[in-house]
Amino acid sequence: MNNQVNIKAQADLIWELASDVLRDVFQRTEYPDIIYPMILIRRIECVMQSARDQVAKKREVALASLPDEQKQQRINQEAMRICGYTNDTRWALGYLEEAGEVSLKDNFIAYLNGYSENIRQIIKASGIRTHIDKLHTKHCLYPLVKRFAGLDMGTGTISNVGMGYIFEELVRRFSEQNNAEAGEHYTPREVIQLMIQMLDIDHDAIRNGEMKTIYDPACGTGGMLSTAKEYIEKHVNAQAEIRMFGQEVNDKTWAICEADMLLKGEKSQIREGDTLTSDHFPDNTFDYMLSNPPYGKSWKTIQKKVMHNSHGRFDAGYPRSSDGQMLFLQHMISKMNPPDKGGSAIAVVFNGSPLFTGDAGSGESEIRRWIIENDWLEAIIAMPANIFYNTDIATYIWIVRNNKSAKRRGKVQLIDGSSAAFFKPMKKSLGKKRRYISDEQIAELVSIHHGFTEGEHCKVFNTDDFAYRKIFLDLESVDADGQPLLQPKEVSVPAAKLSAILNESSEVIARLKDKNQPDEQCEVRLKPDSEFLQQHNSLALSMTIEKTVVSNRLQLKATLDVPVIEKDSEIVPWNDDWEAFLETEIEQPYTVTEIRKGYEIPFTQHFYVYQPLPTAESVMEAFSELEDENRKLLAELGLSL
Repeated sequence: MNNQVNIKAQADLIWELASDVLRDVFQRTEYPDIIYPMILIRRIECVMQSARDQVAKKREVALASLPDEQKQQRINQEAMRICGYTNDTRWALGYLEEAGEVSLKDNFIAYLNGYSENIRQIIKASGIRTHIDKLHTKHCLYPLVKRFAGLDMGTGTISNVGMGYIFEELVRRFSEQNNAEAGEHYTPREVIQLMIQMLDIDHDAIRNGEMKTIYDPACGTGGMLSTAKEYIEKHVNAQAEIRMFGQEVNDKTWAICEADMLLKGEKSQIREGDTLTSDHFPDNTFDYMLSNPPYGKSWKTIQKKVMHNSHGRFDAGYPRSSDGQMLFLQHMISKMNPPDKGGSAIAVVFNGSPLFTGDAGSGESEIRRWIIENDWLEAIIAMPANIFYNTDIATYIWIVRNNKSAKRRGKVQLIDGSSAAFFKPMKKSLGKKRRYISDEQIAELVSIHHGFTEGEHCKVFNTDDFAYRKIFLDLESVDADGQPLLQPKEVSVPAAKLSAILNESSEVIARLKDKNQPDEQCEVRLKPDSEFLQQHNSLALSMTIEKTVVSNRLQLKATLDVPVIEKDSEIVPWNDDWEAFLETEIEQPYTVTEIRKGYEIPFTQHFYVYQPLPTAESVMEAFSELEDENRKLLAELGLSL
């Protein structure tokens, strides 16, 4: 039997079942909370029954003399070792149906409670328990149980891989129906394929039985993990030992992922919780990491907790509290294997913000600096717009690795995959997704990445090409003749430094310091090279000091004529002669007050192609053609201008 036909047929059947039983009673956004756990329940029930039958047949002689209750307990224990879960009650969906609708609610709850802890946790997170009362009172629970009891979801009918495909197909369909939320837990498969192939996993000589680990810190329903494992087994080595690790903050989405992995019998560890505040794999490193973390999402409410639980993960810097996506990349980098142990490769989806948001010295700039100066950034690929379900903004795939090939060391590759050459229009839009990337276009982008040669869609830079100096300046304002503009400034004169400031006799200085002498105003001469004048940027040769004594406290005030200063800054590429730039570009007298090093990646600027404006003649010709066309249309209607 063709497994792909079974997958579509089963998915269609479940889809129709959901519509038939739940329509007009539940909102479509609530369907997954009911259907996903019911798929899980029926699948594990079929697998569990198969394991029980296997044990009963194998142990038929040994169990024959035991009482029925003890015999069933022994069968359950051995079945638990086979499939990893069990149910201690006598119930199954078919038995629940036979028992009738009157007591179905209580029996169904007892049935759910009878599962082992790992299954109960998934069922709890899935959300179905919150709907049981309504399912029962609206007479939906009985037909739901009856219909699922009739589905053959055993491994003899549907393989573990096929079960995963059914799950993914239903996730996709529900995502399309609820497109406002789709992109939050479902990344288009072609995007995942591109990310995986950009990691060059097929270049790694993975041996038979060699263990490789894959990690996603915002794993959603686990699509990236499963697809990466499938790619390795299909294109690299089917005998590799692949372990999958993931963490997901949304409990319902975690339940979908955990159920999917369980249904496929995968060797995986999927943890529930916020990666930024609670790293559930604190001692692990991984070979390959992929993620599509939330972007443009505030982390302000968890900011203190994130900082408290950083444990060195975010030492490079903290991005602004309105967008935490660069925290995920820092976290993933903290999970890289050391280069001498093979290193690691990362593919992560970002919007445009991490490329340039944040001034020199800001958290974002310092994170970019940390990544680029450590020579971890290998490539950035611009994606077509309208490729995701819930956003039409520009998106980019960052490839980060600490085991770069020799030719890539000290280099960063930018690939523009946003043009029409790299997408095809969809026949039907899915949310905001109106385009997709074909297999051939994925292959072309991967070929450009491997080629590492500059062209229309590829640019190669040195790492320090993205660095710049931000130079902070004090500019002295001048008049039309170029003379400095001055303004009065009240200053405090330190009594302890009068000898270094004033060009006066010791008697004058002593009188000004003496708290027992009366208040006075005193005209004094200044030492032109004193630190006091340099501090206030003044060329004054004299000033009037006003002495006052209040509660035995001496105060010396004066007014100085100081230049009018404007604050300014200049951005200069790191490799340019910044001193020569200032001498050429700044006409006013200036003082450099601070220099900060920053990093930004102006992606679109490097691929910008100037389009000349149309000439006046061509514009007038177009207007003339439009007028002629309007006259013809009016003439056909029997009208004239």
